[in-house]
Amino acid sequence: MTDKERLEEIKQRFKAMNELPSFKKLAPTELFFDDIDYLIQQAERVEELRKINKWLEDGWDTEIKIRQISDERIGKLFEKNQRYKQALEFYADEDNYEEDNYEEDKFNMFAETPVVKYDKGQKARQALEGDKP
Repeated sequence: MTDKERLEEIKQRFKAMNELPSFKKLAPTELFFDDIDYLIQQAERVEELRKINKWLEDGWDTEIKIRQISDERIGKLFEKNQRYKQALEFYADEDNYEEDNYEEDKFNMFAETPVVKYDKGQKARQALEGDKP
């Protein structure tokens, strides 16, 4: 028998006993009936609070899962942001466009080519490559 079923049974018995004149003579005072009513109300309240508690626990589990997913997404977005930032810093650096800042041409070791021209967008493509699933 569950707590709820037992409580219902007690309420029915108490109601039946309360209606018997012989029981009223045995009960010490009217306060006795008020006390029993109060205890029944408290037992009912416990059942309500259990339901609320269960609802809150289920909601908390969902909240934790949502936060974990959000944290993962934030981490991925941060990494993506860092890749883009590094690529933009490379292209924004004016020194990389100067003739004296060069890398040797693979095919002509005497040619001086600015780093950006030699790069031909490779850093940008690498930054964007991380976006592909």
